[in-house]
Amino acid sequence: MKKKRVAIATSDGRLVNRHFGNSKNFLIVDLFSDGSCELICVREFKDKEEDCSNEQRIEKRVDMLKDCDVIVANRIGLCALEKLSDKIVLERQGFIKDALKEIVELFM
Repeated sequence: MKKKRVAIATSDGRLVNRHFGNSKNFLIVDLFSDGSCELICVREFKDKEEDCSNEQRIEKRVDMLKDCDVIVANRIGLCALEKLSDKIVLERQGFIKDALKEIVELFM
């Protein structure tokens, strides 16, 4: 069974509702080709935002998610898109379960 590790920018664990560069939390799940998923962890960006430039924030988030195959956020800027060029990147809003279903349908 195929598997993809997915990082989701969320504030509540239910909705894709955060911009990639501003998300403090990323829900990490392993998504399987049969549509099932397993929660791996919640990764938190803990640095103080005022101590980082925009580029530094992006770099730290990209590094934090380097083991993920798919990144889902409600918005992702061009700078981040360039740094995530080896990933599947989706801009979505709404329920996480709908985004996961779409990933299975499109990429698995």
